[in-house]
Amino acid sequence: MKKKWWIMRAYAFLLASLLALALLPAAGRAVLSDVYFTAVNEQLLDLSSETMPFWSDGVLYVSSRVFEGTDLGVSYVRNNTMGLVMLYTNRVDLRFDLEDQTAYDKRGNVYNGHAIERGGGVFFPLDLVCRYFRLTWSYSQTNTAPLIRIKSSGGILDDAGFIDAASTQMASRYAAYEKSLGGAPESGGGLPSQPGSGTAPPPVVQAAEGQQVYLLFSVDDRADALAAAEQLGSVQGTFLLGLAELADGDLVRALTAGGHSVGLRLEGGAEELEQARDLLWQGSCTWLELVWYEGREDIDGILEDQGCLRVRAGLDWRNTGLRGSVQAESLLWAAGQRREDLAVYLGRAGDCTGGLGTLVGSLSEAGYRICPYRA
Repeated sequence: MKKKWWIMRAYAFLLASLLALALLPAAGRAVLSDVYFTAVNEQLLDLSSETMPFWSDGVLYVSSRVFEGTDLGVSYVRNNTMGLVMLYTNRVDLRFDLEDQTAYDKRGNVYNGHAIERGGGVFFPLDLVCRYFRLTWSYSQTNTAPLIRIKSSGGILDDAGFIDAASTQMASRYAAYEKSLGGAPESGGGLPSQPGSGTAPPPVVQAAEGQQVYLLFSVDDRADALAAAEQLGSVQGTFLLGLAELADGDLVRALTAGGHSVGLRLEGGAEELEQARDLLWQGSCTWLELVWYEGREDIDGILEDQGCLRVRAGLDWRNTGLRGSVQAESLLWAAGQRREDLAVYLGRAGDCTGGLGTLVGSLSEAGYRICPYRA
């Protein structure tokens, strides 16, 4: 009887093991390389080989499907006769010549980037498009495949909330996509994979020779600012303070003594400039040179008259955040698509400390010079 019980127990264990193995992806298909989900705000797009994002020469491209029937507020049109494709709103447009591989707007301004025709569809350089139309994008890992998410100001959920809400839908679409391939998935044309997408080695991000990165922080809390400065270690950042923070002489002295740049975060009118200048001089005997403001063009001339420089960010990362290493990795990839000096606005200093150390280390390893913004 005892022998029979052990046989039954061994059989049950073997059956459970076989069932568990059956639930795993097939060998060689544990994670399909070069496969990405694409989402627009709260809408998960179809997962198909024809519209799959891909990397080319370090640039991430997304399908024109992103701009068709979604709520980004950017529309897509194609003119086969002229060989042009265009993305546009009711105010601006960005035109791509497929033959000449150029990009320009209706005013004739030329941009560094081009569209790619592939498999009968058109793909656009995501970072250029987001910068031009003031959108944001992010890269996130999920339980199945990485997610590329494009967001407008109308987006509601953060990336973690969206992934949680769409997890069942992503699992279902991933399984259907894998099944549709029949056999082993086709290679993505030898293009590099984003970090985390399977076992394929990630493409290496490398700065251009002498390329500088300026990290910008908005300060509304003394402790947060000092914590961010500490995590920067031996490199310096740029801290944007309002009048209330500039009145904290100890904070201003600590930042300037560390070699960091301190600028005014202009929230009102031009009258703040004189107050900010007095406060900064009283706190650290330094002259006000840098001013950050948004949504106003009438003050540019006043700044010039006062000998101040407007701080501008080439990459706005405030909505994505820097809570940990995943966001730091995504930011490194976004920076890697630029070959010129780059100012990165990280938003509130208190929202950055989770991944700031990782970001600084990754940027340094990639050869970037992390410097304070200077007039």
